[in-house]
Amino acid sequence: YRTCLILKPELFFYFIYFTGYQLKLKMSELIEIFQSYADEIEKESHLKESISTIVKDLEKNTFMATTLLEKVHHSQGLQRIDSIAIDCEAVLKNIPDIFKVLSETIPPGEFYRFHYQFRYATQKLVFVFSFLTYLKENRLATYYDIASSLGLKVKREEGLHLDLEDYLQGTLFLSSELARLSINAVSAGDYSRPFQISHFIRDLNSSYALLNPKGDLRKRYDELKYSLKKTEEVVYNLTLRGLKPVDSECEDKSG
Repeated sequence: YRTCLILKPELFFYFIYFTGYQLKLKMSELIEIFQSYADEIEKESHLKESISTIVKDLEKNTFMATTLLEKVHHSQGLQRIDSIAIDCEAVLKNIPDIFKVLSETIPPGEFYRFHYQFRYATQKLVFVFSFLTYLKENRLATYYDIASSLGLKVKREEGLHLDLEDYLQGTLFLSSELARLSINAVSAGDYSRPFQISHFIRDLNSSYALLNPKGDLRKRYDELKYSLKKTEEVVYNLTLRGLKPVDSECEDKSG
């Protein structure tokens, strides 16, 4: 290089010109590459905003439904379960349509990439439909029941589906609500319902124990055990007061 500079200066200037041209070319390519990154980021940002808007619709309907379900805890609420359920179902009837819009918005094969945006909303809806099923039929809604109610698929490869953990998390919300209902039932003079609820939560606890839950599911499962303890205390106090119903009454309420 040094020899070239001394003997042939014109080659040196040619080298400088050519190197500068290469640098400009590389810089141009780099700008083009990063512009494509910026376009992709903007595209994803718009997609996330679209999903967020849809999720807000889910949350709005969920809030309205939970507000209606709250009435079962009010005075005479247990006597109005049927009418409360009808009103709640009317609010929830468009949930499958909202999930359909969501499925059309999320690119194929990218469910779990955006799952975090609608995970909690889905879990709350699982709770709402589970609570409705319990109030109407005194049983736990199955995974397939909930998926059908939400208008979601059950197989991952079919597209927007009900994630199994979302179902499990959502149904675990049910325990604290039932523990609360157990206490309010006593205030309403319904002494058989706490026994039925306690039996249900005990069965639920035994079933979830088989899963050996971990992580977030474990935390929610611990809340289930706390709810079971609360209902057992209610049942114990009723028994001490001589208010334990005959077995047939509990069986009638448990279906």
